Amino acid sequence: MAIHLRTTVTYTPGGPWRFASEGHEEGGAWTRYVTGVIEVLEEEGLAPEPGALEIASQLPEGLGLASSAALEVAVAGALCDAPPLEIARLCRRAENDKVGVPCGPMDQAVAACAIAGNVLALDCADGTFFHLPLQHAWILAFDTGISRTLRDTPYAERLREAGEPGTPAARHVAEEKQRVAAGIEYLDRGDLRRFGGLVNESHASLRDLYRCSLPEIDDLVERLWITPGVFGARLVGAGWGGCVLALVEPGTKLRGATHLASDDGLYRVE
Repeated sequence: MAIHLRTTVTYTPGGPWRFASEGHEEGGAWTRYVTGVIEVLEEEGLAPEPGALEIASQLPEGLGLASSAALEVAVAGALCDAPPLEIARLCRRAENDKVGVPCGPMDQAVAACAIAGNVLALDCADGTFFHLPLQHAWILAFDTGISRTLRDTPYAERLREAGEPGTPAARHVAEEKQRVAAGIEYLDRGDLRRFGGLVNESHASLRDLYRCSLPEIDDLVERLWITPGVFGARLVGAGWGGCVLALVEPGTKLRGATHLASDDGLYRVE
């Protein structure tokens, strides 16, 4: 889903490529995401003449909120006029081939294609998607305080395991696909209690089969499961840190939570 936090890129043509982002070291590791997108655009014949990129981001890094995908999509959007889904494809290729992270297409597709007031239902196999309204619920985020980057986790190892029949990771993927299909039905009917049950099952599977959770995350999630007003809760992002999201009844007050839903339907920190 789209949240209100933004990464913006301003492109000024002229001179060699140069990048600046307040609070980030010039030439730091973050620039690899920028150069990776530029290299892919150049290979596709879509890059403009070199110039300066001024980058500003409100997204926290390492918390599972797809800050790298937002950066990639913002850079591509500033430099070319490709349609949103094509931008997502190019940015995923940049992260896979240029940065070296074997991510799927979800984060880039959401950054490029999500709209306010809806969740994005994405088929990662063929790239098709549609939007579903999420009504009569609040989304609350909890920062676990555990930051990570995918390159420093067993992310690539789990991805390999997921492609090997009979492994726990492969079972997680198969069962998660079934949960997504059922979840779309429940959201379409507005049945948030059953949808929340699927959210809980998803976290348990991430914990037990995909093995990308941590005890600190599990403790928070399990406390949320027994909290009145909570439909469901699970880790968000690729795991091993980041945030926990909870789907709750409107008006539910939970200590330490960041509210990500507002009356206009755009998820925002309040």
